[in-house]
Amino acid sequence: MMTSNTHITLLDTLEEIVENLHLNDVKSIIQSLLKINKIKYSLEKYLNEDSFYEKVALEFIKEFGTKAIQITYTKNNVKNILYSNQETIANSYISSNIVAQNSKIDIVIEHKDFPTYEQITFNTYCKELVHLVYMQFILASFEKSVEVDYLTKLQNRVSFNSEMKNLIPLALREKMNFGIILFNIDRFRAVNDEHGDEFGDQFLKLYADTIKKNIRESDIAVRFGGGEFLVLLTNVNNENKTIEIAQKIQEKLASVYLISPNNDKFRKTVSVGISMFPDDSTDINEVIKYSEMALSDAKDSGRNKLVRYKANELGEIELF
Repeated sequence: MMTSNTHITLLDTLEEIVENLHLNDVKSIIQSLLKINKIKYSLEKYLNEDSFYEKVALEFIKEFGTKAIQITYTKNNVKNILYSNQETIANSYISSNIVAQNSKIDIVIEHKDFPTYEQITFNTYCKELVHLVYMQFILASFEKSVEVDYLTKLQNRVSFNSEMKNLIPLALREKMNFGIILFNIDRFRAVNDEHGDEFGDQFLKLYADTIKKNIRESDIAVRFGGGEFLVLLTNVNNENKTIEIAQKIQEKLASVYLISPNNDKFRKTVSVGISMFPDDSTDINEVIKYSEMALSDAKDSGRNKLVRYKANELGEIELF
C-alpha cells in the first residue's frame, strides 16, 4: 500500500519550475489548475444529491485512468465508506486529507506506477475536491438528523445551529454565498384562535411542504419556531437571486389554502426578511440576526412585505 506525499501540490511545483525557467511545464500546470477549478464548479451543482460521490469518482477515473476508487470518511478511528465501486482495492494509492478535528477523508484509487508529476496532480485534485466531499457529507448528515421538528418534519433550530458549526468554515474556504430567508406567517396566532390548534398545525404542515417543494435539494429548510420558517440557500449566486427565490416562495405561500371549518378557502400572507452570508457578516449568527431585523421591519411596515437587510450609516435597515 502506498500513501501519497500530500505536502506537495501543483503550486509548490510551479514555484520550483518558474525558478528553473521550464516555461512549458508552467503552462501545463496552469492548464491543470484551471481544469480543477472548472471541475469544482461543475460538482457544486450536485451538492446534496445522491449522485454527488459518483460524480466525484468519475472525475478521478477520467483523469487518472483508474478502474477502482473508494472515498471514505473517518472520525475518531471509525471509518464510513462514502463511495466505492469495488469492495477491496489491491495495491491502493491513498491521499489522506484532514478535514476537521479527529476527522479525515481518504481518496483511494487502484495503484499504478505514477510518475512524480502525476502523483502531485493527484494530490492537488484531492486537496481541492475533498472539501466539497466533506460539505456533501455534512449536508447529508443534516438531512438524516434525528433533530427534526415533529410536526413539519423540517430541521429544527437546535439541529440547524449544530450543523452550521461544520458547514460555515467550509463555505468560507470555498468562497460560497448563502442566502438566508426568514418567513413569518402574518398574524398566525389568529389561526389557532379562530379555528383551533389542530387546524393551525395542518396549516403549518402545508406551508412547510410548500417551502420544501420550491427550494433545491441542496438548500436547507428549518422550522424556526411558531409560524416562522428559515431557508438557507446554499451556494446562491447573489442577493438578487436570493430575493427572486424569496419572492417566488412568498407568492406560493400566499396562494395555497386549506378548507376551513367554515367551508371557505383559508389563506395567509407572509412577511419576509433576507440577509446574505458572507456579504453581511462572516458570523452566521449575525447574518440570521440581520434577517430577523429585516423581518421585523417587514411586519412593522404593514406585513406581507419583503425586506432585504442593508445597514446604512446610522445602523438602521433599509426596505427593499
